[in-house]
Amino acid sequence: MSASMVLSHVRFMCDQLPHKRYVVNMCQDRYGFLIGLAAALCRNQTTLLPPNQSPEILEQLTHEYPDCYFLTDGPEPIVGAEGLTLDIDSIPDRAPMENPQFPDTHLAAIAFTSGTTGTPRPNLKSWGSIVQIAQKTGERLVLAQNDSVTIVATVPHQHMYGLETSIMLPLQRGWAIYSGRPFFPEDIASVLSEQPSQRILVSTPIHLRACILAQSRFPEVKYTLSATAPLPKPVATQVETLFHTTIVEIYGFAEAGTIATRRPVQEDPWTLLSDLTLASDGQGYAVSTPYFAEPVPIPDTIQSTNLKQFTLEGRPNHLINIGGHRASLDALNVQLLSIDGVIDGTFYMPKEREESVTRLVAFVVAPGKTTESILAALRNKIAPVFLPRPIYLVETLPRNHTGKLLKEDVDKLLVTPQS
Repeated sequence: MSASMVLSHVRFMCDQLPHKRYVVNMCQDRYGFLIGLAAALCRNQTTLLPPNQSPEILEQLTHEYPDCYFLTDGPEPIVGAEGLTLDIDSIPDRAPMENPQFPDTHLAAIAFTSGTTGTPRPNLKSWGSIVQIAQKTGERLVLAQNDSVTIVATVPHQHMYGLETSIMLPLQRGWAIYSGRPFFPEDIASVLSEQPSQRILVSTPIHLRACILAQSRFPEVKYTLSATAPLPKPVATQVETLFHTTIVEIYGFAEAGTIATRRPVQEDPWTLLSDLTLASDGQGYAVSTPYFAEPVPIPDTIQSTNLKQFTLEGRPNHLINIGGHRASLDALNVQLLSIDGVIDGTFYMPKEREESVTRLVAFVVAPGKTTESILAALRNKIAPVFLPRPIYLVETLPRNHTGKLLKEDVDKLLVTPQS
């Protein structure tokens, strides 16, 4: 698809959009989402990015943002709400519009937190901020501005990580976008092989571990971007070998977007993007940059090595204390996921009970492994007080579309474990 064709499609869509202030862009095709996003920007509209597309969340959006409509590319209408269907194949040929320019201050999107620890919260994203993040992320990749590159993403574009890396990054660097979203390892390998240019894979640890276990043949991938959960060094090393690639891990959160990167095979500290600095308020850290109206608090517990680098310890509510011994659930999960044969897994701290001592439990996806073998491997990695009792072997974990685990879903898993 040429740039002039893109601008032709955006021009057509501009004429189709209703006179509303907000749009919930639910297009599953990545290119269709891009066209809808650009057309909304041209109409001075704001795109709402819900954490998921469940009926409950969508109904909540219509109540909180009554001046909104839904843009979809599927046959199912949104019940009780104004909607518009985008069919790329039926767009007539038109002369392309001029390359549009948008003010930095325009409210381009409202991204909602994932809700892993409570009700999703809105975060306002100006056009200038998401442009700056994409440009500064691109600076971390040793590629020329005019290099022929195609980005293939296994993550949804409605999520901030997916929006920044699979939509905004290629827009700012002049790279191509693969419109689909491959899921299974064989599909990922096939799609990557079909691309005519250098490849960048945007993915998550859960997808990358699945690719390792599938042992499929993958073409060379220039860069692999990973986010949403820590990537253990052994896994990162395997991915670099499998894809003949360079892994770049991305750290960010909904309130600020991407703020730092690292090479997990080579380093533990995270390095802030250019023009970002850390500041401590005595209770935690915030990140500052000219494109933020004010410093944005970092929700995780970090240790600053200097104004540009830090190490990550995990979310404050993930820090546990058992018998005077402290640890982070995130750090324990990294050790669990580093065990050979473990596809997925998570530590979990149940609610305290007065009549007994609360012990950590773990849910593990590891076909062919036993709880005894997993426990034996953990004894060599973590302190005895943190060994999970019991370990539940499950077929899958209830991760959402971005690979995160919602607390209420893990609570249900504890009530009805699969084995």
